[in-house]
Amino acid sequence: MNFRIKQNSIPDGFTVKLAEPADTQTIALLLKEAAAWLKEKGSAQWSELLENGELDGLAASIKMGEVFLFEKGGLVAGMVMLLPQPGDWDRRLWGDEKQSLSIYLHKLVTAKSFKGSGLGRKILTWAEQGIEYNGRDRIRLDCIESNPSLNIFYQSAGYLLKGSSKGFCKYEKSI
Repeated sequence: MNFRIKQNSIPDGFTVKLAEPADTQTIALLLKEAAAWLKEKGSAQWSELLENGELDGLAASIKMGEVFLFEKGGLVAGMVMLLPQPGDWDRRLWGDEKQSLSIYLHKLVTAKSFKGSGLGRKILTWAEQGIEYNGRDRIRLDCIESNPSLNIFYQSAGYLLKGSSKGFCKYEKSI
């Protein structure tokens, strides 16, 4: 998939880079840290990340150029996956409608040390404005229904609720 990064940085001194295979372990640790934090908060969301030694599909997504890292002061602060083609999960959740027009956003996460800094919103804004995908005009994402603050986060960022399925809310935003 052809894409062009339009912004290599975001406000407050964060830089953006395309993840490389050498970043796989760092990203896995970041995701597991987020899963542990969610578990502490009483959520089972991403609990499978704590159980799997190897995160399914992570290395492949990195090799395909679908994972972006956000850093500040030499520290990994966050990440996001942007899939130009729907994965199996996306196809089951969304069906076939408008797949060729959509980017699928997954695993938007900030490091625990950056929680509360607004970085999550900055990453989301970057995904909407800082990268350009040829022929794509919308971002799709899903989140667990049982996390009201996460659902409010996406709605307050202008994502429209497109229904729910399998315990997950589906959101979409034109870009």
